[in-house]
Amino acid sequence: MIYFVMLFLLLVSGCQMATEPTKTDSAQGGRAPIESTVQLQVAEYPLGPIEDADGNLWLGSVGSGAMMWNGEMLRYFHAEDGLVGDRVTGLSIGPEGHLWLVSADEDMGGRSALMKWDGESLVRASHPVGFPSNPVRPYFDLEGLLWVQSEGQFHREVNGVFEAFPLPDPSLPRTNKTGYEPKNMRQMRSGDYWFATSDQGVYRWDGQEFHQLTTADGLPTNNVSLHMEDRHGNLWFSCFHWHLTSGARLGALCKWDGEAITTFPEVPGLTENEIYSVMEDRNGHIWICATGHCVYRYDGSTFTPFTDIEPKNPGFSFGCNSIYEDRKGRLWFGFAGGLYRLDAGRFVNVYREGPWD
Repeated sequence: MIYFVMLFLLLVSGCQMATEPTKTDSAQGGRAPIESTVQLQVAEYPLGPIEDADGNLWLGSVGSGAMMWNGEMLRYFHAEDGLVGDRVTGLSIGPEGHLWLVSADEDMGGRSALMKWDGESLVRASHPVGFPSNPVRPYFDLEGLLWVQSEGQFHREVNGVFEAFPLPDPSLPRTNKTGYEPKNMRQMRSGDYWFATSDQGVYRWDGQEFHQLTTADGLPTNNVSLHMEDRHGNLWFSCFHWHLTSGARLGALCKWDGEAITTFPEVPGLTENEIYSVMEDRNGHIWICATGHCVYRYDGSTFTPFTDIEPKNPGFSFGCNSIYEDRKGRLWFGFAGGLYRLDAGRFVNVYREGPWD
């Protein structure tokens, strides 16, 4: 579990080809043996993909730079292409369909910059007055306004000027002693904003005041990461236990329906675990990566596990950084170890040379 904790901490903190462009060749030879595939991977720890308005698939990574698959070739971006560093996180699509991302030094807490794809290259985004230094986790709300985090605090754009958006002062013991403050946010269709913290539970801001949910309200722990709002208005999030000095395995997947918190202790891997990736597909199915177990598809009543990996890998960990559905309805998974796509019920490893289609 220490491995996944460290991976989580890494994640949530005119362009030249970095490698020779490759074209899809899904008919080439047999699949390479597991032990020889590391150099073939798109990235060892891919984040994404996410699709921009032009249909390009973008990936970030913990230390491999940014990548773009344009349907014909895979293009890499590194420091010589304008990146601050090869830790590329926070991939987001802005209101105009353009890609935004954060490029940062490999060490957490180092330099970072918000960047944008202009159709030809990644450029540093122009910033309004008050924009904070070393931003992370860009987020566009329902009005298309940009939020970022810097030094553990949220900042937002108001009338063309950036200003800090402080959360309430801590009311609970500070159990996170790491010095790292992972937080994230989501806006519900109702307009309410939700803010997750590492040891103060989660806050809902209704535009006037804050409302806090903690273990007193049924959270498994007060270390929370928000995933998404489903089509029924339920908010899905995870509670983590990596901050607990007791070593108690209290992490769990949670669903908030506006009145109560639901966990799923009857499903292996959804409690006493740390869940990093959850998404809803176009059919309303919820996809959940249960670290160390499998990927589940939830149809509202049944959790169906998916475990088949191609090529076969008995030691596969199901450590998942991201799940994404593209415009063709294909599901992509950024697993620890490489990029995968779900194909006929099995996870197919997508190497630099494919198969991309």
